[in-house]
Parts: sequence; structure tokens; C-alpha cells
Amino acid sequence: MKTVSHERVFFVGDVATDEYYQAPYFPSIKEKIIVHALKPQMGGMIANAACVFASYGVPAQFMTALKPSENSRNLCAGLERAGLDTTHMVWDESLPESKTIVILAEDEHTVFIPTMGITRIDIPAETLEALRDADYVYSNFWEIAPLAAGDLSGLDLLLDLKAHGTKIWCDLDVAELGPGHQRLLSALDVVFVNEVGEKNLANHLGGDPITALHELGVRMVVVTRAEQGASVYMANHVPLEVEGWPVEVVDVTGAGDTFCSSFLYANLCSDDIELCARFANAAAARAVCGMGPRSGAVGAASVLDFMSQRGVDITPFQVFLRNE
Repeated sequence: MKTVSHERVFFVGDVATDEYYQAPYFPSIKEKIIVHALKPQMGGMIANAACVFASYGVPAQFMTALKPSENSRNLCAGLERAGLDTTHMVWDESLPESKTIVILAEDEHTVFIPTMGITRIDIPAETLEALRDADYVYSNFWEIAPLAAGDLSGLDLLLDLKAHGTKIWCDLDVAELGPGHQRLLSALDVVFVNEVGEKNLANHLGGDPITALHELGVRMVVVTRAEQGASVYMANHVPLEVEGWPVEVVDVTGAGDTFCSSFLYANLCSDDIELCARFANAAAARAVCGMGPRSGAVGAASVLDFMSQRGVDITPFQVFLRNE
């Protein structure tokens, strides 16, 4: 049986205030429509994933760069209430406030992310050591690529972490790779993308992106397919196809974040990858039934209850309850 409580997990990425708006439909270029302002939510792609992960009862650290402001302090307080350690946050007066704009329309969400203008995040020696000591670092390229510690930055920094035994899991989402991002792929252990990201990776890498990633040394590639489920590709293994869940959708904003961090948590508990993917799928499906990007931060018992109510034998999934 795997021991979860001793695993050290470090989330590196964004935290933001999500401004929500409900629209009757998504407008075309030059069109004007009336939208209804909804209650703002604490969000951010990596922060959402971190909060979901923390809800499973495993300690984790979180780091990003923020402007020192009341809004930023509120965002950090929200992370701490979720059970995350924010000791290694980087504060920079030159940064703008961190926020995103989320438009809900046509049973989908469209997210506008104002750039923070971050090209380099200098981290102190103690933060570098904390990253080296981590068993897992969870991030994406836009968040982890700017990290720098002295002469170490970019690929060299990621390879340094890898050499210290840290496994790097990245949610590339739609895989809009920026300058220099493609060369970072060789440092990754696990990659998550959605269907759009799978197509974009094919454009970046050419041919079969899954095979290309495996040849670069990526151990596992997981493609999320919304209500259609997910596909898991491990090097030298038969691909796994896991069915999705038909549910009444309220807000899909945090679905991918819930899936990815739930998969990471599940894999800490079990080496059964199919079981992990099924658990993560259920967690994501349950999350879209609620409002807000962190509606998936409910713990494993709620996920198993969701599955049980839909006729699933949850006996093999009891392994995911060990921290609650």
C-alpha cells in the first residue's frame, strides 16, 4: 500500500480573482450584448488544482508572483484556508493585479486572461531547495518557465529539479506553447492536455504528438475529453480509454484543474492508472455540477458518494479515502 502523507507536492502557478459574467450566447466580432455580472470567485488554473488537491487531505505548497496588495493578500488567505502553505510566495510591486474574466455561455466557458507581464521570477535559495526536495511539482509552462535561481533558469532549472528526483507534472491545457516552451517538454514526467491541446501539440511536434512526447521522455500523457471521458497513454502500454459522466452542467471552469490534481492525488494512493483516471473523471464531472472554479475541492468522500449515487461499486475506490 502506497504512503501518501509523506509525499511532498509543490504547486507553482497562478492565483487570481475570476470575474464571472453570464451571457445568453457568445457574441461575434463587433457585436454588443448585455451580460449579467455574477459573484467573483477565487480562481487561477494552478491554484484551483492546488485547492482540489489539498481537499484530499495531503499537505502541499503553493508559489507564484503577485503584487503586494489587499486583493493578493485575500487570494493567499483563500489558499491558506484551503490548506496550502504559501511560505514561498514572491512579491513584486511592478506586477498588475491578478484577475481573469470568465464568460459563461452556451453551456461552456470562455476565459480571458490579462497578461501579468512576467518574464522572470527570481526565487531565493531556500525556495530552490524546497522545489528540489519536492517529490512532485505541478505547474504549466507559462508559470514554471519564468522561474530562475541564480544561473539556473528554463530547461536547466527543470532538469536540475529532475536530477534531484522531483517529478514534474504539467497541465498544458490547450497547449499554446510560447517561445522556448517546446524544449521544456523533455523535463516532464506527466503531461495533461485537452482535445484542443492534443491538436495544437500535433501542430507543434508534427505527426503523432503522443509518440513524440514519449520519445522525449514523457512517461505518461493524459488527454481529457470533457463529457467523453479521458485517454491515458503510457510509453509501451496499451492506451486506456475511460468513459465520461453525463451530468447537468452548471460551470465547467475548474473541470480540467479538478481532473488533473485528482489524478495526481489518486496516483499517490494507487498504481492502478485506470482506477486513478476513473476517479479523476468522476471528480471533474461532480465539479461541473456546481458554480465556481474550486467546486471540486470537496474531498474524496464526496466524489465516491457521487459515484455511488450513480450505481458504481465504489469498493475498489476506497483506497482514495485513506487521508480523510
